[in-house]
Amino acid sequence: MTPRPAPSRPRAVVAAVSSAPLVALGPLLTARWEHADHLTAVLGALALLGAALPFCAGWALGRVRTASYGVASALWGSGVTAAGLWPHTALGPVRLREAALAVAVAAALGLGVRHVLPARGEGESPLLPDALVLGTCLALAAGEVLVRTGSAPGPAALAVVLLACAHAGTCLALGVEHPALRRAAAASGTASAAVALTALATGPHLAHAALVTALAAGFTAAVGAPSGPTRHSGEASARAVHRLRRVPLTPAVALSASVLLALAAPRPEPLLGVLQLLVVLAAAVRYVTSARAQARTTAHLAFQALHDDLTGLGNRAALRRALTGPDGEQHLVLLELAGLDDVNDVLGVTTGDALVSAAAERVRAVAAPLGASAYRTSGDEIAVLVAGDAGEAARLARTLVRAVADAPAHVPGATRFPLAATAGVAACAPAGDGDAGEGPAGTHDPVAALVRADTALRHARLSGPGHVSVYSGAVAAAHDHRTLLRERLAAAVRAGTVDVHFQPVVCLRTGRVAKFEALARWEDPVLGRVSPGEFVAVAEEANLVVALGEHVLRSAVRWAHEAGVFAAGTGLAVNVSVVQLQSPGFAGTVRDVLARHDVPAHLLTLELTESVFLDADSPAERAVTELAALGCRIAIDDFGTGYSAFGYLDRLPVHVLKIDRSLTGSLTDAGNGRSVVTCVVDLATRLGLTVVVEGVETEEQAAACRDMRAPLGQGWLYSAAVPRTALGEQLTRTYPVPALVAPGV
Repeated sequence: MTPRPAPSRPRAVVAAVSSAPLVALGPLLTARWEHADHLTAVLGALALLGAALPFCAGWALGRVRTASYGVASALWGSGVTAAGLWPHTALGPVRLREAALAVAVAAALGLGVRHVLPARGEGESPLLPDALVLGTCLALAAGEVLVRTGSAPGPAALAVVLLACAHAGTCLALGVEHPALRRAAAASGTASAAVALTALATGPHLAHAALVTALAAGFTAAVGAPSGPTRHSGEASARAVHRLRRVPLTPAVALSASVLLALAAPRPEPLLGVLQLLVVLAAAVRYVTSARAQARTTAHLAFQALHDDLTGLGNRAALRRALTGPDGEQHLVLLELAGLDDVNDVLGVTTGDALVSAAAERVRAVAAPLGASAYRTSGDEIAVLVAGDAGEAARLARTLVRAVADAPAHVPGATRFPLAATAGVAACAPAGDGDAGEGPAGTHDPVAALVRADTALRHARLSGPGHVSVYSGAVAAAHDHRTLLRERLAAAVRAGTVDVHFQPVVCLRTGRVAKFEALARWEDPVLGRVSPGEFVAVAEEANLVVALGEHVLRSAVRWAHEAGVFAAGTGLAVNVSVVQLQSPGFAGTVRDVLARHDVPAHLLTLELTESVFLDADSPAERAVTELAALGCRIAIDDFGTGYSAFGYLDRLPVHVLKIDRSLTGSLTDAGNGRSVVTCVVDLATRLGLTVVVEGVETEEQAAACRDMRAPLGQGWLYSAAVPRTALGEQLTRTYPVPALVAPGV
């Protein structure tokens, strides 16, 4: 049989304290029974039994905090038992009976105070001063009753009354603050009031009835009380504060009533003066504690208003305040963290927040020795305000970029996700400077420096993570141009004025056109001809990719159909971005386009980059599977520039592999480029994939492709992308092929 574990030391100590009086009760009852107040002694013994019971049987008070209730019940029971065993014994001017009852009430008061202390959360005004105010007001009221009725209780009986009033004040405060404690608080207050009545009673019947009431109320309070400190927040807290707003009025009401009674029926009694002084002192204590709590709350709210909760750095409001009229020459460094999305998606937001905190700590460690201040302006942006010229600020920015890259090493599990930063630097002109930035009506705009730093950051972002850009006229001009380009592109997409050109994909052995690749081209009336690399990047920034891609798809299929491309059995390839694949209904759009022009699905090739296939079971991958099931051919574009992995080819429906022009350019170099391309072509062929070599610009490159048995080529050697009006000519054209590889040879 497995022995029970020994109780913990605190619980064992409480059990001993609670049970010791019960053990000594037998001999005491035997020795003092003839001279005892029998009913009072029995009631005390019952209270002692209730104190020891939770440790013996695990019943009743076992559901509450026995350490508190057990000791309080033991002291209460001991006091009542002593009052019953020595009902007529006096210790000098003090009767032992009333002194023992005072101990019993003091035990209940201690338990009440223990509940009052944690009743409110950190930063709130404590509840104990409210309980003190209510208790002193009740004591003043009790004193008035005793004086006006001519009662003359002894010092011990008066102590019982005052302690009972203090305990009733704590119960009243708890009941008002926490509705869940009202029943237990009322029962506990009733028990103390009953003990006070016992001390004041002149006859045994009233004293016994009061003690029975006290014992019943005490057990009711103990059994019905919650197991731990009760707290609340939100609307419940607001309602409690509203209810307790009347507490500051209580001293004024009590003192006013006492003064009016003194004026109406003067009774020179020092006790009333002492009680009135206690009421005033309690009110003063409450005022001081409330003022201090309010000051702490105000300071905490002021800190929260100007600081970021996660990192402890200043927030955007604090930065705005710092940028208002800077002293001397200052520069603002704006850092953008790149790589947080991957961490949040894979490791969770908690790890992402830890990574942001680590990056902020690295930034603070670098900035603090230079007297610079750091601010978190958004989820992935940190700003640093530093004194000095542009060169010093740029050097600090580079140091900060390197420091941020070190942050993952300080977060468990995050080292496999690199964290990079991009920085923009801008000057903070003092107020009144013409370059500082003007707000409405010519007022100084403190956020102008942040806007310029953000412009520089956008410029640095174009060069990739880890770069730093300092705001200048050229940077501003580039930003203005990009802003105009974004606006004009959005208008062009809405109007459908983005054109589509077609570049032929040629059979390397016959010279005939096997398919066309649709390529977007844009010539704006204001900006002129804009390169695809430029406006596609802007489309990605401006969330125009889906609309632009759908326009290109619909236009290319329609114009190819009108030119007879599909009727001739020639295919069409259209580039598709990951964003398009992830957008709802893309497969339905492709199905609608094919059905509208009655195009066989196998003649449409959708060209994707490798990034689509890196995340298994992603929405983009599911869309690719659906498109392949529709009959469309799937091509991997720019193979050789990214991960260049063949692992996903086993699980995904890929039909075409397009070798990037960077590998094509190495075919005629002295290095191993030709061997690499030969291996790729051979492996793709063995996997049943059709290979298209991009960027074929010379006959020498074309010959190399034929030697390695690549079937298709695409590049300026054959033709640049042509407008739709030239599609008919390209369909019937045969590009020259050396006689050595001509058909039939």
